[in-house]
Amino acid sequence: MIRACIIGISGYGRTHYDLLTAAQAAGKVDIVGAAVINQDEEQERCAHLRSIGCRISDDYTVMLSELSGEAELCCIPTGTPLHRPMTVAALEAGMHVLVEKPAAGCLADVRAMQAAATKADRIVAVGYQHMYAPIAMVTKQAILAGRIGRVESVKCLVMGPRDHDYYNRNGWAGKLTVDGIAVNDSPYNNAVAHDLMMSLFLAGSTAPTSATPTDVEAQLYRANAIESVDTASIHVTTEEDVPVRFYATHACQERFGPEIHIRGSLGTIVKTHGDSVLTTNAGKSCLLKPTDSDNMRSVMMSAVFDAVKGGSSFYCDLELASRQTMVVDAIHESCEILQVACETVAPEKGPAKTFIPGIEADLRAAFDEERALVVTNSLET
Repeated sequence: MIRACIIGISGYGRTHYDLLTAAQAAGKVDIVGAAVINQDEEQERCAHLRSIGCRISDDYTVMLSELSGEAELCCIPTGTPLHRPMTVAALEAGMHVLVEKPAAGCLADVRAMQAAATKADRIVAVGYQHMYAPIAMVTKQAILAGRIGRVESVKCLVMGPRDHDYYNRNGWAGKLTVDGIAVNDSPYNNAVAHDLMMSLFLAGSTAPTSATPTDVEAQLYRANAIESVDTASIHVTTEEDVPVRFYATHACQERFGPEIHIRGSLGTIVKTHGDSVLTTNAGKSCLLKPTDSDNMRSVMMSAVFDAVKGGSSFYCDLELASRQTMVVDAIHESCEILQVACETVAPEKGPAKTFIPGIEADLRAAFDEERALVVTNSLET
């Protein structure tokens, strides 16, 4: 049985908490420690953890020190600025790590995590849960088997409205840096980083690899009162000679996608979070189906447990995850963020929301035509 600990059980940490406690109930894991800084707000969960013999600390460094040599796996479902320091500390305590996505805010931090993992001889899995879903590998295998011929392009469109509470929920949302640590918070480096990662993965030349970016161009827009980006179109040139285009916005009113289109010489695959549909150039369609359950988070945790025990299950490691971070680094090293004209709606109940008028149609047109997004109402910065 794997001995595990967790840093944080609030916010998205509750998902990891649920996964671990379910695994404990199934006899797959023993939760031996938890770092919880808000124990007064999490009394019920803390009481359950204590009831199963878990030690609780309000300082993750103390927990890691006390559990060094005892815990085998540390789950880190925390914010992006904390990924590198917490992962390195857990590795130095001799633990394998499951860290939330993205791996880190910049490539230098990912490489530091990789160096620490190599030194500790431990694995680091990244919580891109959609990568672990059976449908992801079924789709990838169909591509590699040549069912749509030679891959000519991969593109993704996703629109996910976010209100002002989203950007006010913590100290790093919408920020480029926090206390000197790169965050680069944005749709493509947070909420829909999954879909940028998946687009790169589906463009990869082998089953376990992603495409390697060689050049990145992007159009970056900001409607909300943030430092970073809420709307973008990205064009990635890859070593595999498969262009990857990514279109995303939080400054919208309509929700759509994510929808990934993989175009080949013989047909197209359209992938959503739920399924993948392959259509040949002759118009014949079929639904690609996995042979097992598509419960991606449970599959993810099982794959990580297997990897910790030395098994061969596929998991998203830091090298795989670094491809997404390469794109993020390239964007923020060379691309300007443009402030754009916007509108704000404030309902009687609930938080206000800022959006770019007409952005849905503009994004769809750019996606359909595989070109850069141009927001014509950009302002002077």
